[in-house]
Amino acid sequence: GVLALGEHNYPKYRGQIIELYLHAFTGGEYAQYIDPPVAGSTLDGLIRNGWGNMFFVGDRLAGVALAMPLLQDSGFPAADLPSIPVERSLYISEVMVHAAFRGRGIAAQLVNGLLVRAESDYTDAVIRVWDRNKPALSLYRKLGFYPVGSIWQTKLKSPGETFEMKKIYLHRYILAAVQ
Repeated sequence: GVLALGEHNYPKYRGQIIELYLHAFTGGEYAQYIDPPVAGSTLDGLIRNGWGNMFFVGDRLAGVALAMPLLQDSGFPAADLPSIPVERSLYISEVMVHAAFRGRGIAAQLVNGLLVRAESDYTDAVIRVWDRNKPALSLYRKLGFYPVGSIWQTKLKSPGETFEMKKIYLHRYILAAVQ
């Protein structure tokens, strides 16, 4: 089931979360290269600035979703998207589900859990996803998110080789009813 994640319990699960992060983003069809120490410092920063939810199947960490204030996302093209109130928006920074547990609705439960936790503090939510990740784009559309803009990011294919990744920003109102 779902367990809240924050600075209080992050140290206990940090190793498992780093492992899941590397599994989710460095393997499979949408792989990129991420140096393990960089993954650790990235996740440490995300928890320092925000919070999340974890999903366990038995005692195995199957999924994690992390969120923070959109103001913390330096990549967000705020000037191009004036209709999104940056100071009142939640940024869902990471959604990762272990390949062995995909297709079971875990990501949807994690994201919906973040939205519920954010209701009292935020009016809007934003998520960013690689344009080639069709399963994630489809899920976020089902959860009521709509594309609003995009950016290009330089990522690593291998330790010395880069590629350009187009990231789509999707938006929804937190309290909007999802059909």
